[in-house]
Amino acid sequence: MDLVLDLAWWGLVYVLLPTALGSAAALPLWLKRRVLLGNAIGSAIIAVVMIIYIIQFFVSLLSVGFLTQTDLLPIGLLVLVGWADVLILFFLSGAVENRVKRRVVNPDDF
Repeated sequence: MDLVLDLAWWGLVYVLLPTALGSAAALPLWLKRRVLLGNAIGSAIIAVVMIIYIIQFFVSLLSVGFLTQTDLLPIGLLVLVGWADVLILFFLSGAVENRVKRRVVNPDDF
């Protein structure tokens, strides 16, 4: 049970925190209908956070001593989680874009 709680906690830290930071930075641009710029900024923030995570993990591995190929597997998993964070960001931007489009009233419709 403790392992499940630990995995859930680290899942929140590695998946939700970078996505939340990227989304918070991109939201003002999404609301102004600048989706591509918002996605670029949000993705850059996610990339910086994930690079910090990877460097932190790599430094902790180097402090232990000799690196093997199996020691580098978690770094690859962090890279995959970073890509998943960016995909989540893109889905969120699509949801915000659809909501903004429905909210905008076009005068030509009347």
